[in-house]
Amino acid sequence: MHTRIVLCYPVAAKHIQQIAAAIPEAEIIDAGQERIAAELFRADIFCGHAKVPVDWDGVAAQGRLRWIQSSAAGMDHCLVPSVIASDIVVTSASGVLADQVAEHTIALIAGWCRSLPTFFRAQQKKEFIRRPTRDLTRSTVGIVGLGGVGRRLARLLSAFDARVLRPICSRSTTGLC
Repeated sequence: MHTRIVLCYPVAAKHIQQIAAAIPEAEIIDAGQERIAAELFRADIFCGHAKVPVDWDGVAAQGRLRWIQSSAAGMDHCLVPSVIASDIVVTSASGVLADQVAEHTIALIAGWCRSLPTFFRAQQKKEFIRRPTRDLTRSTVGIVGLGGVGRRLARLLSAFDARVLRPICSRSTTGLC
């Protein structure tokens, strides 16, 4: 029996070539969002992020799928009780895009502090009125999680001399940190 690897992310030809070079006997399927829900029932390995409804209970009950490698940091798309209770190994790409996500967060925070949507709307109306803004420099920012993105965000905020509030939690009381 050959291994059937189902992909669901923006797959490039080089990705398929690299996988085929590493596992020549594998059948590699670029399912895309259009076919992922059906293809998962015939997959041994899934790499990607399904953004469409998937019958995860049915996939887990079938017992064929052995490994989910999420191409996204968030795992809510597949970590349902039936998958958690199964023998399916689940791994993620958490932290791989920490720089990009943290930089995007800085852009959004700065835009919010400077009230950019308000100014853009005023510009469209040709209303040039002074409006209040906030400064990110020397502000206080709370970060809920200090994974790859949270740690990178804290480092970027240091350039603004921002005070970063870090989460305080105990494994013994919450089991979450």
